[in-house]
Amino acid sequence: MDILRYFIFFYCFLGVFTAGGLFFKTRSPANITLAIFIILFTLEQLDFLYTTSEIVHVYPKYFLIIYPVCLLFGPSLWLHFRYVKNPELQFKYIHLLHAIPFLLFVIIFMLPLFKHGGAERIQFARDNFMDHFMPLNYIRTSHVSFYGLLMVFVIVRDKIYRNNKQGIYLSIIAIIYLLTAVLQQYLTMFADSYRQFALYFFLASSIVLIAGFVLYAYPNLLQQLHQKYFSSTLNSEDRARIRSKLHNAQSNTGLFLNSKLNLNQLSETLDERPQYVSQVLSEDFSTSFSGFVNKIRVDHACSILCDPTKDELKILAVAFESGFNNNVTFNKAFVKFKGITPGKFRKERN
Repeated sequence: MDILRYFIFFYCFLGVFTAGGLFFKTRSPANITLAIFIILFTLEQLDFLYTTSEIVHVYPKYFLIIYPVCLLFGPSLWLHFRYVKNPELQFKYIHLLHAIPFLLFVIIFMLPLFKHGGAERIQFARDNFMDHFMPLNYIRTSHVSFYGLLMVFVIVRDKIYRNNKQGIYLSIIAIIYLLTAVLQQYLTMFADSYRQFALYFFLASSIVLIAGFVLYAYPNLLQQLHQKYFSSTLNSEDRARIRSKLHNAQSNTGLFLNSKLNLNQLSETLDERPQYVSQVLSEDFSTSFSGFVNKIRVDHACSILCDPTKDELKILAVAFESGFNNNVTFNKAFVKFKGITPGKFRKERN
């Protein structure tokens, strides 16, 4: 097992560089969430090496600091899974609800321990391992396994594995994550010592780094796979029908002024599949869902800014009335389509 520890230590360095590359090279939601997952898993590996070496006695104050972090594995990889499955999906604060188990775990189980010094925590862990820490280990591994089962369930339910390379990528990630979660569960129940988890960390980190390296080396891979998948299933008649529906929908300004409108809701209104609508927007309109919607919202904002009777409205109020959630997004979209800020547009309308 000692040779595996050297590999794990080497993987920690690779993990940091891979996560940094994913985060800074192409800041897509899919890449960012995978980068977060890799960093979290790297911290878990470093904690494993620290806890199973004599270093823990030299620097005991760090003992159990990283222990709850595995409760963020599932949420970060699940969000990566969703962003790859639906590239139009944008981050929302509601997604942070996945972190609630982590926060509860820290507040309920860890904070009372952190009141003591590192050496005291180590002694407490030795004296109360079976009664106190084994139940916590079961919570951690069950949480990890839950997200693995969730991803596999979605793959089977939506038959994602049939979606060419994109589906294969998601299927491989989900299945391997579940298998490593099962291995972690097995080792938690039957391992004689924590050192035997070296095999788990070696296998899991190998898969994680392979996925991260692929996305780092080929930053446009997911987008290319997504477009290829779409192009293989949409014929010219379907394309023309959806294009016509989108043109007709543009006259329904009220639909696009709903700040909560997303691709799925628009697709339901058009009675079309989201992936087909996204493809037509990309290939026929040369834009994305957000670009298509923002253009309509900016045009509506211009009609307000050109109306002298509405000069009492502040720019933020115009943004809200036009379907934007905040002034920053509104200004960026307005400058993109009109070349000037909303305030300057109002001043120069005459």
